[in-house]
Order: sequence, then C-alpha cells, then structure tokens
Amino acid sequence: MKCEKTILLFACLFPSINTTAQLSTNELPVSYGVKLNSSNNTKSVVRTIIMPQLDMAKIEAEDKEDEEYDMPPRFGYRHKVNYDTTNSGTWTVLPNGGKIWQLNVICPDALSVNFCYDKFWIPEGGKFFIYSKDKKYSIGAFTSKNNKGDSANVRGFATGLVFGNDIILEYYQPKEVSANAIISIDYIVHGYRYIRFDEKSSNEEETCMVNVNCDEGQNWQNEKKAVARFVVEGNRYCSGSLITTTDLSEEPYYLTANHCISPFNKDAAGDSLLEYSFFCWNYETPGCANVNYNPYFYFTSGATVLANYYLSDYALLRLDEDPKDLSSYIPYYLGWDNSGNIGNPGVCIHHPNGGVKKISTVKDPPISSHNYYHTGSYQETHWKVYWKATTHGHGTTDLGSSGSPLLTAAHKVIGQLQSGSSSCYYLNGNDKYGKFDLSWTGNNNDSICRRLNCWIDSINAGVQTMEGLMIIPSGITMNTDEQLYSNIRVKSNGQLTIKSNVELMGNSRVIVESGGKLIIDGGNLSNVNLILKAGSTLEIINGGIIETQNGFEAPMGAIVYISHGKIL
Repeated sequence: MKCEKTILLFACLFPSINTTAQLSTNELPVSYGVKLNSSNNTKSVVRTIIMPQLDMAKIEAEDKEDEEYDMPPRFGYRHKVNYDTTNSGTWTVLPNGGKIWQLNVICPDALSVNFCYDKFWIPEGGKFFIYSKDKKYSIGAFTSKNNKGDSANVRGFATGLVFGNDIILEYYQPKEVSANAIISIDYIVHGYRYIRFDEKSSNEEETCMVNVNCDEGQNWQNEKKAVARFVVEGNRYCSGSLITTTDLSEEPYYLTANHCISPFNKDAAGDSLLEYSFFCWNYETPGCANVNYNPYFYFTSGATVLANYYLSDYALLRLDEDPKDLSSYIPYYLGWDNSGNIGNPGVCIHHPNGGVKKISTVKDPPISSHNYYHTGSYQETHWKVYWKATTHGHGTTDLGSSGSPLLTAAHKVIGQLQSGSSSCYYLNGNDKYGKFDLSWTGNNNDSICRRLNCWIDSINAGVQTMEGLMIIPSGITMNTDEQLYSNIRVKSNGQLTIKSNVELMGNSRVIVESGGKLIIDGGNLSNVNLILKAGSTLEIINGGIIETQNGFEAPMGAIVYISHGKIL
C-alpha cells in the first residue's frame, strides 16, 4: 500500500499542530519579589478553594480492578472543575501598573497536585506560574510560546506536578499587555501516590530493578535519552520512546502502547488529541545507587495520536512540544527493525511504577507468541521475553512500564510492552511486546491510521532496518572508544570533535549541515557514510583518520582541511 499523506485530513481527522515547544523560562514567580497589596493598602487575601477529601477505600478498589485488567496505573484523582481568571481567584494591581491573578488550591493530604486546562492562552509578555505555598516547589513561567492555538481558537494544555497539597496558581500581566490571558481549569488532579524518587517513594516492589546508569546501561546511554515517562491525560502513567524516521527528519514521534490511551477513548481515527498529557524527560538517578534524590527533569506537554492498533497494542504519537527545543536537553531517536527478525537479546528501558528510569536485560532470544489476553485470535502478534539477573539486580517490568521499547543487541526496536507476569516478586515471569513488524502495516490494514510505516517511512524508502539518530546541536567531544548504532546529524551551529576510536554500526550516516563542523582530532571514525552539505566544515588533525564506507563527495562551498591525518 502506498501511504498518501494528502488523504490524512479525511482519513484520520488530523488537526493542525502548533510545533512551538513548552519552554518554561525556569524563573521564580513574580510575587516572590514584590509585596502584594490591594487598592486600600491592606494585604491581599487570595481566594482559596478546598477540594473534597478523597474516598481512599473506593479509589483503592478501583485501582485494584484496573490492575486486574492491566490498565495504565493511576497516581491521581481528577476533580472535574470550572475555574478561570474571571470566576475565581484574586486580582491585585502592582505599583508598577502590572497586575497579578492568584488562586490558592488545597487538596487535603495530597502528595502532589497538577492541572489540566480546557482553554489555555497567554498573550505575549504574560507569565504563568504554579508553586507550593511553602515555596519549596515551583514551575514556570509558561508564556505565549506554550500556546497551542490562538486567542480565537484556544486549545487545551497540561502542566506538570507540584509536590505538596497547598498550591498557588499565579498569572502576571505587565502594564503594557492589553490582551487578557485565557486560563480555564478543567481538572484538578489530586496525587495520592508518589511517582517521584525520594525517601518517601522507595518502593519494595522495585527492589530488583536496575537503574539505567548502572554498568548494565553503559552501552545504552544514547538510547536512554529516547525514553520518557508518559503521564496520560493528567493522572495515569506509562512509558514510551522517540523513534527515528527514514528521512531523518527529527519529527517528535513517540511510540507507546495503545492500551495507555484507550481508557480515554483516544484514537487516530477519532478523538486524537492528548492535550492533558505530558512527557517527563531525563527522569533518572545520576548514578547506580538508589539514593534519596529527586532528579531534575524536563517535560513537554500535549500530543496527537497519528496511528494506533489494538492487535499489536501500539500507538504512535506526535508530540505537540518538541523535546529537542528544551534547554540543555538533547534527545535521541531510536532505530528499529521491521523485518520480524529477533536478533540477539537486548534490553528494555522503562519507568516502572512511574519511577526513575530502569534497564532490564533480556535472558534469551524473544519467542513469537499470541497477545497476553488471547483477544481477537491466537495469531502470534507479540514477542515473549524473560529477564535475567545481572550485576546490580534482576530487572523485570511493572505497572507503568507499558509502552516501553524492546531493543535488540543491535539497538533496534522490535516491539513495545503490553503486559506480562514478571515482577520483583516473580522474577521468572514473562512479558509480552507487540511486534513492530506487525505494527508496520497494521496487520495489512488499509487505513493510515493503523499503519506505522506511513509515518516512519513517509518517503517510501522500503528499508527493513534503521539506525538511531543522534543530534549534535552544539559542541560535543567524544573521548572514549565506542560503537554507535546511530546516524549523526551535526546541526548548523554544532561541532563534533572525535578524539577516540568511534565505529558506526550498520549503514550509519554522518550528516554535517551548513554551518556545522566535524573535527577528527587524533581519533578514528570508521565505517561511516559521510555527507557534507554546502557550508559545512571537515577538519582532520593530529593524525586523525576517517574510514568511509564508499568515499565521500565534498560539495561546492564545503571546507575540507587536513593538516595531519587521512581519509580512507
């Protein structure tokens, strides 16, 4: 089947997507630096809303039932509300002529609070913050860069967790800003279960798990950057990963499990917007030990379902906010194999119980199997795997690991997690991963809403395997010997310096964009398909060596400088 993107508007009800990234300015709320007084010079009293106490017996019963059906686990209860800047909160005029709106929300005994907005639009110059009343935690400012639509066509939004139960929302409007912000809260999420790593969230169910920065993850440091925790519609969590395309377009495509989005009736051919969802990047411990540490992480908000299919339990999302636009975070895009070959046993990288990133090592080659529930048919739609003990534990999976990638020893995705019986209490259990090759064509489905290949191979390259993709946006130096299962794109302001022996695996390409620079400084870059663009620079110094696959061609305008070294 030829995948015609032009029919997408009709086939999948695909909406227009604004690709501006959620770039929080990472600054303190304006109110921290000013004394808030009302017009009569008395201290402003911020309106406080107290949410109902949760019926934990009822919630625990619901969560137990969810677990029996392998639903994505819930960490928070969504209170349906209707609060905005016109019907709630307190406005205060500042001495500089600006004004601040604040709303105090208390969720009794909550461990965290987060918010989902059915309408969210910030005018240029405005700033929106959320913080705990004790000022221990704050996020923001969210600005006009976070808008998904315009003031006439306002879309939804979601903001991340703030820990505590007494929370302030704050919007600052400078004097020179005349347009009013549109901030309408649809759900307040009362977090009753910790999904962070500190002394209060240590989980006995995860005692066997291996942190991704242990020795077991040493050869997977690029791939781990593709994996992110997926907070589904504000109050449930799964795992998933960025995945590369045949045109190396750096599209923010995210592969996860269909059952993570199905409870909210989300589907590529229907309601495809995941406006209340957000994605947590770099959520991991800095080393191997389980220390009392709450890691600094990044998040992006919103996504659209491009394709999904129940039989192999996959969903491909396009993120509304691109993680490569986050300050100080460089994502990675996983390679894949659609041939149906299992390769040698590899790993799974995931977020069990919504916690920090873990790595589990596959024991034997995956086994072709039916899906976990035998639903639909006994067709062998999944890979069955078992896990093995390693130096720092016996990694398995758990609730929240759903959607995480199964990687071969060649660092290729061949499936995403549906479910299984493995856990730290049952180390010999197995897990089932929906087959990537079945998802590729949606089991020969005619709809592009069900076919993965229409998106991942939009140029119809027809290849069966694809290496991952590493982005070099600034100056990066490689000092250690390593094998890379990835293509490398050196961006216009990027510089890649190689001082070690770096071997590219498979049919990997190094693409140096105009304004980018590749420097081989005494190192050896081997097995490379080198592509220089006009305006790019290649330097070989101090005995450096490039071993190309088939030579290379320097186009007009490219600069090639060799002072001491060679090209093979």
